[in-house]
Amino acid sequence: MTPIQLAIAGVGKIVYDQHAPAIAGNADFKLVATASRNHGIEGVTAYKSMAEMLASGTAIEAISLCMPPQYRYEAAREALGAGKHVFLEKPPGATLSEVESLKHLA
Repeated sequence: MTPIQLAIAGVGKIVYDQHAPAIAGNADFKLVATASRNHGIEGVTAYKSMAEMLASGTAIEAISLCMPPQYRYEAAREALGAGKHVFLEKPPGATLSEVESLKHLA
């Protein structure tokens, strides 16, 4: 099986400590890009924004949103609008109405 081409949006301490090692240890996923204003992961193509990453043409099937809840809604809308699968941390949104809206978009 070909691994899922995965991107991470929002690179910080939890990504370094938890997400990146878990992805590296799972043959079902290949980390192909990150979108973060200030950080990246060594050996992975880094973009400064989701829009830049999505416009790059990088083959991305799914995006893991690793950012505070108040930023996830717009990022999830952008990723879903680009036809990507989206992984959301908990809580999945800042409000229940955001979560309902994303549910309908997905």
